[in-house]
Amino acid sequence: MRILILGASSYAGQAIAKALINKYEVYGTYYTQKINCLDENKVFQMQLEDTDSIKRILDHVQPQIIISSLRGDFQLQLGLHTIAADYLLPIKGGKLIFISSSNVFDAAMEKPHYESDKTNSQSDYGNFKIKCEQLLQDKLNERCVIVRIPQIYGKNSPRILKLAEDTKNNTPIDTYPQFYVNYTTDIQIAEWISYIIKKDLGGVFHIGTKDTCDYMRFQLELSKILELKEPVFQKEESLEKCFQAVIPGRTEIPDELQRSVTDVLEYLGHVQE
Repeated sequence: MRILILGASSYAGQAIAKALINKYEVYGTYYTQKINCLDENKVFQMQLEDTDSIKRILDHVQPQIIISSLRGDFQLQLGLHTIAADYLLPIKGGKLIFISSSNVFDAAMEKPHYESDKTNSQSDYGNFKIKCEQLLQDKLNERCVIVRIPQIYGKNSPRILKLAEDTKNNTPIDTYPQFYVNYTTDIQIAEWISYIIKKDLGGVFHIGTKDTCDYMRFQLELSKILELKEPVFQKEESLEKCFQAVIPGRTEIPDELQRSVTDVLEYLGHVQE
């Protein structure tokens, strides 16, 4: 089976590629940074505005599965996803896995959200993700898999590198004591997508911890585990408890792939050693 990862040079994209290369024929695209885990003849430079390049790549690779971990201009991404979905339409068993975000619920923060909840966003980013979800579902129906993720952490992840820099320099970190979120890692995302492909699952999946933790407490605990200086927080108080959490509710995913906030913290302490 041939798999094409759009945005394979992204943090999540690289982890997904590493998880799949020993099981499938994996190809990937990048913008400026190449993907070290893939053979040079299986990576292609691609710019969002160059629609001819994505068409050439699709014709060359002829993937049965496309995984989208793209970033960049929202309108250009919509156009590129349209091309990818149209390419898959006549392919029997063709599937597109789209990595979405917890921001699709950022206008409905009174509770955590499960896969069946109606999306509702007040941000440009969240509304863009909703548009992409709807576009792909309308075109591909059950052959579209939506993967919604919260904040990603992992070895040398951008968030950990920034936390280390901010604590070292005593830079105030914006935090929200009443803001509860759930978390994921690059490895968990890769494991779930590998399982979804193996079992040929469809629909919407929330990949993250099954519980939540307020952002300030998580940053404190993470700093201790990583042996960083104690963060200097700039608190934004809220009168009411609020959530931006995409809780996994799909029963098809086995227990060994589920994670708690404690699991994530323990994992991060181990991989950063």
